[in-house]
Amino acid sequence: MKILVFADIHGSVAAMETAVEICARCKPDKTVICGDLFGGWTNQSAEIIRLTDKIDSALYLVKGNNDRPHDIALLPYGMDDYAVMYHFGRTLFFTHGDKYNKYRIPPVLKRGDALIYGHTHCSLLQYYDGLHVLNVGSVARPRDGLPCYMLLDDGGATVYRLNGTVVLNLPWSFTS
Repeated sequence: MKILVFADIHGSVAAMETAVEICARCKPDKTVICGDLFGGWTNQSAEIIRLTDKIDSALYLVKGNNDRPHDIALLPYGMDDYAVMYHFGRTLFFTHGDKYNKYRIPPVLKRGDALIYGHTHCSLLQYYDGLHVLNVGSVARPRDGLPCYMLLDDGGATVYRLNGTVVLNLPWSFTS
């Protein structure tokens, strides 16, 4: 099982094209966009939606604080407040990060589970208070200078630069 994670595309067609290219290269089973798919300074919503249709895996869209109802209404499928999955022997809780994050943990998570989010535009992988806390950063507007995406697989979570270089890695077996 491979799950690709992106966040904070903010309506950037170039960033969405990059995400589609990464999906084609990595061939994930699932792709999750952890919010702010829209919310840029240009009105490219139709093009962003057209590009999401090119993702050849199960696609999960999580609503971010910049995803406005008029953009969401254009989607032929919905956008949820969060996505919950069970893989790699643990619950994975995907959210944007404005409501749930390292400091506000969803009540459904238990020791060893994973909270995956964006919102801060800075990537972070850490074991915190019994959980794998995973921030994908931003593919379009990174505040830490590293446009990134995340791959979850049997080994754990890995954040990659857009060129495929590993930035951070946190194995599922890490517990302290």
